[in-house]
Amino acid sequence: MTRERPDWPTLNAYVDGELDARTAGAVAEAAGSDSAVADQIACLYQLKGVMPAVPPPAPADLGEFLPKQRRRPVAGMIAAAAAAVVLVIGVALFQALSPGPDQSARLPEPAVAAARTLHMDWLATDNGPNAGAPPSLVLAAMSQFSQPPVIPDLTSSKLTIERVTVTDQPEGHVLQVGYRGNHGCHLSLFIFANGTLPSRMVQEVSGTERAYGWQVADLGYMLFAVGMDNARYDLIARKVEEATRSGTSFDEKTRQALAESKVKSASCTA
Repeated sequence: MTRERPDWPTLNAYVDGELDARTAGAVAEAAGSDSAVADQIACLYQLKGVMPAVPPPAPADLGEFLPKQRRRPVAGMIAAAAAAVVLVIGVALFQALSPGPDQSARLPEPAVAAARTLHMDWLATDNGPNAGAPPSLVLAAMSQFSQPPVIPDLTSSKLTIERVTVTDQPEGHVLQVGYRGNHGCHLSLFIFANGTLPSRMVQEVSGTERAYGWQVADLGYMLFAVGMDNARYDLIARKVEEATRSGTSFDEKTRQALAESKVKSASCTA
């Protein structure tokens, strides 16, 4: 461990607090002597919506992905992100998790229309799985929001992040995080900077198209997919909503449930 750079599974386990003391110490030692490892750990903390006791430095290449007019000092961005994450987690402790989709409310049509357009554009231009979106690109996109969005890790459900875009809509910035499966599943998580979605989760169905949306503080979250197995999609939606409200990463029980749901589910049609 001290001679080789830790791989991504090891770094993931380190951020999730799943390593034994000796291995975790070796990773910390590697981060202290290798800035690239420290940058990767910083990205993972941000991606998982959690913060360490001492926030690590942001990636050195962060500025390459930010529009010039929106660049901010890296130290200030990390400090603001840390404060915002603490605030979100603190608020979440006093909020009960949504008991399920609200059948009496509807999602704002402009938000659904924007999600549909961006998702369908991805389907039309997708050329198949690749190495995944660089963590630094995801972190750069997140930095354009006043509070750090929670972007769950869905690898246990065999979905990896392949698309990251930030577009300007009439309502403000919209972040699209596209999760792709090895056999063609496409799931988009949209985060609206100035969201006006219902506070409780709302589900909308149109043929094989399904959208789930909810609001957490100032951010609106929406999951959008076409042709995904209903039971698998329902479980993912519930767990992603819980993660966005609690500000914590999935625990082992949740990851196991997502993995089992993937095995039992029918193949996606889009």
